[in-house]
Amino acid sequence: MALFEPIVQWLLYQEDDKRHPGKIVNLGDGAGSTRLGITSKNYGDILPAEFWTDMPFSQAVPMAKKTYKSYFWNRFLGDQIESDVIAAMILSFNVNTPPGVAVKHLQSNVLGMHDDGVLGPNTLAELNSKDPKMVERLYRAEWIGYYKHLVDVNPAESRFLDGWINRANFPFPSPLVPDIYV
Repeated sequence: MALFEPIVQWLLYQEDDKRHPGKIVNLGDGAGSTRLGITSKNYGDILPAEFWTDMPFSQAVPMAKKTYKSYFWNRFLGDQIESDVIAAMILSFNVNTPPGVAVKHLQSNVLGMHDDGVLGPNTLAELNSKDPKMVERLYRAEWIGYYKHLVDVNPAESRFLDGWINRANFPFPSPLVPDIYV
């Protein structure tokens, strides 16, 4: 079964500023302050205000992990997915899209199932019955296709496209991930 801890460390590396770990930014995307990929717009009522201001990095990392576990990982049954690679991809795609989008793409275009956006027992059984390498290849292509579609619909989003594609292609596990996210 997939292991949350190494996967969330990999995710935090993707979400964080590589030169200034823990840097708090406002990307001008309407999400407000962002730290470790967590936005004040979406989680301002859940996390303390100092998370986005002056909370030490060593305290922010466990809060970020808890947020990702509660609001993402647990909702798509991450612990029950057999492949760490597939669970990592679903988590990364999921936190970078509106709710249900990542799972819908998995269901309809990778697994050939009805796409209700919920990774429940039927989707989980179908996912775990497939060859992980095949799922990885198809899901990665679907993920990149989603980002390209976003840019087709809204060309102003093109400023994010290279970063999005790099995210979709970033392998799990990766030796690039430092141990600062432990």
